[in-house]
Parts: sequence; C-alpha cells; structure tokens
Amino acid sequence: MKQWFNNRFVHNVGWIGLSEMMARVSRLLTAIVLARYLSLEEFGIAALVMTTDELIKVFNQNGIGAKIIHTSKQHLEAVCNTAYRLNWFVCITLFLLQSLAAFPIAWFYQQPQLVEMVMLLAIVYLLMPLGLVQAFLIQRENRFKVIALVAGVQVTVDNLLTAGLAIAGFGVWAIVLPKLLVAPIWVIGMRMNYSWKFKLGTGFAHWQEILHFGKHILGVELLKTLRLNLDNLIIGRFLGIEALGIYYFARNAGLGISLSLTRAFNTALFPHLCEVQHDRNLLREKFLNTLKIVSLSMIPLILAQALLAPWYVPIVFGEKWIVAIPVLVLLCLSAIPRPYGEGASEVMRVLNKPHIDFYWSLLFTVFFFIGLLAALPWGITGVAVAILLIHLLALPAYTGWVIRKQLF
Repeated sequence: MKQWFNNRFVHNVGWIGLSEMMARVSRLLTAIVLARYLSLEEFGIAALVMTTDELIKVFNQNGIGAKIIHTSKQHLEAVCNTAYRLNWFVCITLFLLQSLAAFPIAWFYQQPQLVEMVMLLAIVYLLMPLGLVQAFLIQRENRFKVIALVAGVQVTVDNLLTAGLAIAGFGVWAIVLPKLLVAPIWVIGMRMNYSWKFKLGTGFAHWQEILHFGKHILGVELLKTLRLNLDNLIIGRFLGIEALGIYYFARNAGLGISLSLTRAFNTALFPHLCEVQHDRNLLREKFLNTLKIVSLSMIPLILAQALLAPWYVPIVFGEKWIVAIPVLVLLCLSAIPRPYGEGASEVMRVLNKPHIDFYWSLLFTVFFFIGLLAALPWGITGVAVAILLIHLLALPAYTGWVIRKQLF
C-alpha cells in the first residue's frame, strides 16, 4: 500500500481519475435532466451528432502529440515547432471535412437538423491548435494534475450548461451547443500552464519522422473510435432512431464511468512507460504493476455498477429507462477487459512498434463488425451480448501475446 501511494503513475491516474469523477458527478445530474426532458428520438439524434463528431475527431489522435512525449530532449524544440504547424494543417482540414460530411450524413439518416449541429461542432477544431503543443509538453513532464483540473472544469461546465439548456427547452441543442462554448476553457488552461511559443522560421524539421511515427497510431485510434461508434451507426440505420435512443442511454450510463477510468489509465500510462523505454525488464515490470493496480481498483467498481443497475436506474433516471437495463449491464461488463487491451497498445507504441498494434486493431475491428451484424436479428440486447463476448475473447488474448512475445 505504501508503494502505491509513492507511485507517480498512481498519482497521475488519481488526478485524472479525480477529474473524471468531477465530470461524472456533474454528468450524473445532466443525465437525470436529459432522461426526463428529452424524448427517445431526441436521444437518437444526439447519438448521431456526437458519433459523427467522434469519428472525425479521431484524426486529431494522429501521433503528433505522442511524438512530442516520446522524442529526446535534444530534438524537442524542433519537433514542437513542426508539430505546431502540422496541428494547424490537420485541424483546418478536419473543420472542412466535418462541415462537408454533415450533408450526406443528414441525408443518409433522413434527419435534416443534423447539418447545423454537426457543422457547429466543427468550429472547435479551429481553437484546438492554440493549446495542443502545450498540452503534450505538460504530459511529457508528467504534470497530470494540470491536465486533470483543466479537463475537469471544462467538462463540468459543459455538463451544467447542458442541464440548464435542456430545462430551458433547447432539446438536442442542449447537448451540442455547450461543446463549443466550453472549448476556450481548455485552450486557456493549457496556455496558462505552459509558456511555450512557436518560433517563426524554424521550418519543418523532423516532419517525416513525426508522420512515420504517427501514421500507425492514427490508424489504431481511427479503428478504436470506429469500434466505439460502429454500434451507434449500425443500430441507427437498421433498428431505428428510437432503438438507438435506448441503446445510447444504456451505453452512456453503463460504459461512461468505466471508459472514463480507462482513459485516465491510458493517458498516464504512455509517459510512465516512456521513462524506461530502453530497458525491457523495467518496462515489463512497470506494465505488469500497472495492470495489477487496474485490476484491483477498476474491476470491483465495474461489477458493483452492473449489479446495482436494476435498482438505481429507475430511481435515478426514471421508469421509462427500465427497458435499457439489460443492455446497460452487458455493456458495463464489457468494460472489464478494455484497460488490458488498451495498455498492450501503449506498450507497442513505447517499443516503437505501432504498426503491429495497427494490424491487430484492424483484425479486431473486422471481427467486431461481423459480430455486430450477426447480432442484429436479436435487437439491441443481442448487439450488447456480442460486444461483451468479443471483448472478453479478444482483448485478454492480445494482452497475453504482447506480454509473452514483446516483453520477455
């Protein structure tokens, strides 16, 4: 126990976890309000908007930031200046891509109101480059207290605004509009806590190295985000908007806390492992210790949430959501193996082998897609069963392979 309290990784996960819990407390209030003020159809529309945004946003997880964390001190300044230029290019491209994508998506789902909502969220990309380099430099220094507090404030304000706008009768706009309004909080927070400034005339040093390192990371993140949203897209198209509304509620209520903790684990793990990237024995020891920490802390929480769902869902969210409880429980249990698979991916990045992780992720995504399609005849409950079984089978197998073949 003393070693846990003195472990910097535990401190970093703790700060990020605290941030996620801050967000979760406010999100619980928001979820209660939305469950009572939005219809099933409005939940379905919100799911389509946020899914579209997530699928475009993943292109910002392109390995540029990971390279800043991974690079040597000697080349750090040159890499940062190149990364700043690349971030602007990527974010402007994503702004245009999402704005254009809004039209065919609205047509495909026959929901014209999606156009304005999806285009509004695209504006956020034009703010992000102002703080991205600073954010990754803060992570490089393991100052996750800063990252956690800024993110916690941003998400909490977002949730409270969402609740207020829903009560005021804004409908689906109550979910969409705050995402733009709170974006400056993150930019200001990053810039206030790191004084780095872009230097003119520095050129594009190391750009090939950055892109080579990042292309497979981008591929992995794209496939991961696709898996996280593929169920929404398929259900919305084949089972209808109302079924998607029920599923989206169950997914957020069931997976929300677990995915938040997994994100906290992943965010802290990469720089933690980078400290010993040249010593395979220390790397293996650190990774196995972090898996032990995650097992002892996360699994009991996930099981408790799943087992208590039949009691707290009707009390907290209302009787109309009882129909979502079986799906909620199944999706919640599917979170148990996720940190192990995500951790194995971080190990492959530290070992400078993101291409192997990409090939694995591609295989897993094909397996996942086939499973979802096969489960459609049994409705959203069948989809949730498929997701649980696929994760329980695939992720522990990959983690075991990484440990045996890459760390020994």
